[in-house]
Amino acid sequence: MCCSCCGVTQQKVWVFGLGTFFAVSGLLAIICWPGFIDSEIMKALPLTPTSKTFEKWEELPIPVYVYMYLWNWTNAADVQANGVKPTFAQLGPYVYREERKKMDLEWHDNGTVTFNPRRTWFWEEELSGGKQTDLITAPHLPSLAASNQMRNSNVFLKFMFNEALNANGGHLFVTHTAAEWLFESFYDEFLHYAMSLNNPLVPKIESDHFAWFLNRNGSKDFEGPFTVHTGVGDIKEMGEIKYWKGQNHTGWYDGECGRLNGSTTDLFVPDEPKEKALTIFIPDTCRIINLEFTGQSETIQGITGWKYEITPNTFDNGQINGNAKCWCPLERQPDNCPATGATDLGPCADGVPMYLSADHFMYADDSYGSTINGYNPNYDQNNFYIIMERKMGVPLKVNANVMITLYIEPDNVIDILKGLPSFYAPLFTTASRAEIDETLASELRLVLNLPAIGRYTGVGFLCLGCILIAVGTLLTIKRKWYGQAESDKLALKDNEETPYEPEVPANVVERNF
Repeated sequence: MCCSCCGVTQQKVWVFGLGTFFAVSGLLAIICWPGFIDSEIMKALPLTPTSKTFEKWEELPIPVYVYMYLWNWTNAADVQANGVKPTFAQLGPYVYREERKKMDLEWHDNGTVTFNPRRTWFWEEELSGGKQTDLITAPHLPSLAASNQMRNSNVFLKFMFNEALNANGGHLFVTHTAAEWLFESFYDEFLHYAMSLNNPLVPKIESDHFAWFLNRNGSKDFEGPFTVHTGVGDIKEMGEIKYWKGQNHTGWYDGECGRLNGSTTDLFVPDEPKEKALTIFIPDTCRIINLEFTGQSETIQGITGWKYEITPNTFDNGQINGNAKCWCPLERQPDNCPATGATDLGPCADGVPMYLSADHFMYADDSYGSTINGYNPNYDQNNFYIIMERKMGVPLKVNANVMITLYIEPDNVIDILKGLPSFYAPLFTTASRAEIDETLASELRLVLNLPAIGRYTGVGFLCLGCILIAVGTLLTIKRKWYGQAESDKLALKDNEETPYEPEVPANVVERNF
């Protein structure tokens, strides 16, 4: 606007017009923008082949590191010979970088998508607290699993089994490198023998090699297909597991404890109340895990998230919360359920007495940790938690920490179990850790700040509009518009040049006629 080329009236039109425009625009932005942008963001979040969400879901953009801890049985020979209390030492971590990618995607008309998760692990020497060549002594799971299956058989069958076990590589414990225990595997004589048997009572053995994560690295088929909701049509269903391996119930635990729900940890429902617990399903744990709201917040990369963690209720079997009774296997109900603090994985481990718990049996009944030397729970080190930004449903930091143990009992017929105490032998601990990086955090900060940016822009527009209107009003009252004085002089001059014609009384006019 050029004041020198505009008249006073034009100036008023511009100032009051722009002032009104900015004021109205600012007011509308303050009132409508936050709701509008939130609505647009929620419309853009559902998972589709062309959405921004898909790019980050199909292949996780941030590094995940898996910290593996192996437990070394330091007095195994003495326990076997003399029945002393077992002692274990946690070694590691052996750290692997995990890459995740969704394979074989199949989109469905009902708003779901099916995929096979592929996980690939890469050794990270610099982050590790041990070497892959470290020698680890641990219970020989094949021998102990077979022995457990024969525990309740008659004496004759147990005697025959004991002879076969002793003659074909049966052991209470074995020693191998950390790499062999985890991924590389080792040849096992007893597994080779079991593979050669044509006995329908013997479970089918797929390999004569053993590792905790045998054939897992880089496999897209090991975990099986998941079907999850994309959020299309109902944003409150986004990320929810609908089927795993074509079923909506694991079949391992009764009722609600076996029902599939929650998230696979890659996609969460956005804009949920912060008090609502997080429910996740990890196939390796055979169950869902609920993380409870702690009320604590943490700021990561400039973004505030809320902390959700395991509690004493997480691995309860009905002793603390009666609704958790279904985590007790049916064959152990009602009077032989495990003490609180660990889940019996027998239903999904072919009857092998393996247990899932927090690391070092944190929050568990003393009957677990007191059976060996070496358990030393520490909240800061052993906690399982997620820091979650709930508006967008994005995990900012994850520490998924769980331990697997094997319950070992004595037996009077099976030689490798004679004279042993009953104890929970720790096998391994895994901790999946990830934290949002700066690139992803900057995108998230922008999205989270869009409502505030629009609101503050609206406040700025409103203030600018009010200032323009106020200035225009003041200039009008003070008659200080550009060119106003000149205009006033011209108006005055026009008035002076107009001749004065006095009024002639009507009676004078009449007399003239």
